[in-house]
Amino acid sequence: NDYLREWQYKTKDYLDLLLRQEGPPSNRTCSVCPKDGVYRCHGCMGEPLFCTHCCRMVHSCMPFHRISQWTGGFFEDTSLTKIGLEIHLGHQGKPCPEVTDDWYDTDDEGDNFAEGQWVPLVNDPRTTTVVDTSGVHSLMIRFCRCASALGPDMQLFEISLFPASFTSPKTAFTFAVLDDFLLDNLECGTSAMNYYSKLRRITSSVFLHLVPDQYRELMRVGRQWRQLKQLKWHGFGHEKQKPKAGELALFCPACPQPGVNVNLAERNVSDPAWLYSRSLVMDGNFKAEHMFPANPTDEVALTDGLGFMVGDGRYKLHLAKAQDIVHRLDCNNHRAVNQANASRHNLEATGIGSCACARHGCFVPHSMVDFQKGERQMNMDYALCQALGYNTDGIDWALTFYDINCQYHKHLHRRVEESPYLDLPWGMEVIPGIGLWHVHGHQDKCYVRYASNFITGAARIDGEIMETLWAPLNIISLSARGMSTPHRKECLDFQMNDCNFMKMIRMSKFLCRQFKEAVQGVRDSQHAFDRLSETADDDTLVKWEAEAAAAQDDRLENPSAMDIYEVKMTKAPTRKQQELHLLTRQVRWLAGEIHRGAATWLASAITLEEAQVALLIDVKKLGRRPTDAQKLAIARHRDRLQGQIDEFIRVTVTFLGDQLDEYDKLDLMTMMLDAAELDSAGSSSDDPDWLDDEDRYDTLVKFTPKTLVIPLPSNIGIERCAEWGVADLVLQEISLREGQANDALHAIRVNLADKAVLFRTTVRSAKSQARSTRAWARVHSVDKILHLNVQMYSKCRSQLVHLGADDLLVKLQPLEKADLKATTVVADSNARGQRNSTLAWFWSIDVQGDSTSNDWMNEFYRVHWLRTLALRDRWAEELLLVGREMIWTVDFFLHKSQ
Repeated sequence: NDYLREWQYKTKDYLDLLLRQEGPPSNRTCSVCPKDGVYRCHGCMGEPLFCTHCCRMVHSCMPFHRISQWTGGFFEDTSLTKIGLEIHLGHQGKPCPEVTDDWYDTDDEGDNFAEGQWVPLVNDPRTTTVVDTSGVHSLMIRFCRCASALGPDMQLFEISLFPASFTSPKTAFTFAVLDDFLLDNLECGTSAMNYYSKLRRITSSVFLHLVPDQYRELMRVGRQWRQLKQLKWHGFGHEKQKPKAGELALFCPACPQPGVNVNLAERNVSDPAWLYSRSLVMDGNFKAEHMFPANPTDEVALTDGLGFMVGDGRYKLHLAKAQDIVHRLDCNNHRAVNQANASRHNLEATGIGSCACARHGCFVPHSMVDFQKGERQMNMDYALCQALGYNTDGIDWALTFYDINCQYHKHLHRRVEESPYLDLPWGMEVIPGIGLWHVHGHQDKCYVRYASNFITGAARIDGEIMETLWAPLNIISLSARGMSTPHRKECLDFQMNDCNFMKMIRMSKFLCRQFKEAVQGVRDSQHAFDRLSETADDDTLVKWEAEAAAAQDDRLENPSAMDIYEVKMTKAPTRKQQELHLLTRQVRWLAGEIHRGAATWLASAITLEEAQVALLIDVKKLGRRPTDAQKLAIARHRDRLQGQIDEFIRVTVTFLGDQLDEYDKLDLMTMMLDAAELDSAGSSSDDPDWLDDEDRYDTLVKFTPKTLVIPLPSNIGIERCAEWGVADLVLQEISLREGQANDALHAIRVNLADKAVLFRTTVRSAKSQARSTRAWARVHSVDKILHLNVQMYSKCRSQLVHLGADDLLVKLQPLEKADLKATTVVADSNARGQRNSTLAWFWSIDVQGDSTSNDWMNEFYRVHWLRTLALRDRWAEELLLVGREMIWTVDFFLHKSQ
């Protein structure tokens, strides 16, 4: 901004200088000789002036500079061809001695070419149209006619001009413009039509329609140039053999590839089996659609199956034979499964599916397939088999991460055995996993069974890197949608190859950063593990470690063996269960030891208290200017609640006796909620009702409908209850309050999960204002219920404080505002550092059971120790693996250099 402020004072000076450059200098002489300078070159530094002869001589090797001629009043666009510039081929720029005609002259006046409808281009059949980054040019090109001369097309190619035809080329493209077009297509997703439209505007800003249309030639020559570049880059210019499947594609330099960067015969005996493994992630992309081609029988494939897209012939044979069998799902109904039935009649391909290395995000050559009816298993089977067979000779361990691997992997081996076109490397053990973001959309059991945190050899893979790889590919998906089938595949191949290349050149920096993180991670995880192990006896640690080893050995055949990483305790009791338990126990208690029926009476009192909280929240949300309808609804609610309270008070004497009438302290108390509790409700900051209502920030909010405090032991006080002989009511209320807290926490967990899912599946995908409004309305509805349960929990906990339930309060902690964010639950489960931390305390309260039970404490400690052990092991694997990847990367580049 400081520069912009300074610019405001300099704008006029720069504008004056810009206008001054529109005209010639006062001393209008040639910059080379003392003659009159009439031509200005816009391609040379400083736009110098030249006379006709000097302009032609200086630009004999720069024929694509644009020039303009001084007319006496302004500079008018013209061309070098009009001043006699010719390009001679075959003799280092000199005329061919075999050319005897007087087709050209070199006088200073220039040739009298017939002008076209506009100035810069020459309308003459002898000229050749050359397309360059500086625009479209008409050039006089003289071919060599010696007996040993190459053909006209090869002569053009020899001077870095790619001919559009081969017999009598009249159009050519400079190598520079072809490179620029491919780079524009890679970085910006520029289509051939848009790119050529830009060149036409560069040629003429006004008469665009008069510039020759070479759009189709650009598309065709661009494909030819792309093929030549790939053959050159991969070393096939020096070999007579033709490339095989996937050989025109780069792969990850840090992944072990026998025969390329790894010699398995020299591996150390002490190396773990997982060290030389292939880690893959699989996914589908439904934005890369493709329409049916107009002429499918008249298409020419230049690199079919040589890059990342699989070859057409064998893949179609596989699809024709494979059967689409629907199996019963025992997990959640996922998007990929639903999309399997998607079919668009105007599309040849509804999307693409591919595999990439899970650690570094490099696409695997010859493993990308087209979808015909969504993401079906038959499509992904072919992609996976091709990926596992690429440079894996001798590798017997593979990790695969897929969004629905809990279902997909079950029958994988059977499907491979039944298909003659599918094959897995002999002896390779395929271990399934699910990415750390997608696994939270599965059932709870899938987390410990398929998350990379608990897979030996997975190191610190998150299994979600594929999602980041689709972004650059989606840039060209729209322009490739209507291409011919081979052209689209070539574009996708080139884009993926460039993606791998960019990963490759940044690999050293990436691995150095990973190594530093691994060293720190090993140190921190080892410290946390040692701190936990210090407090446990040796026999227990040996037992737990044996459980972890047995689970890892058995996980492939029996995924449920991994359930040892989950807490296995009974569910926390609800309030109804606590009330039922108290009523059942009354039968065994002696008369006089307990007030019979008190449990039901206390439960009804707690229900009334919850109704008071709900009414208070409704009153608070009215704001400053409520409508008559809102006032009437509150009045009716208040009236009903007052009637229920009056009825409760009449029964209270039965349990508390006449002492209640003499206790006037309750009359001085009011039902209150703290403003901090209101703010901790977890309501969305995007809700304008919660932002605009200034009353929300009052220090205390009083409850108005006859603010009577319900005479519960928690309000009377435990000392007063003991004096009145109703101390047993204190214990019963504590029991019921525990159930009430469990109910509230359960509702909070459910609503936070619902809110997170709504954000991920409804709010973010809303493309219109109407859908966005409806989506936010659903979020606010969930928010309202969440707020109510937070208030009920907070009130319940404050009452437990009054009851002196210190042991229970250790378990039931205060709710913090940060605990109530939906992003900590599902929406961002694989955020940075998430694997090293835990969810809020109340997410495990549902399976804790009695907090005073040693069984629960041991169980929770066991699971925490096992997970810390897994975290330590993954960091240790990461450190070892990154060290080897550094060596493999160097060996990969040495192999390529040879």
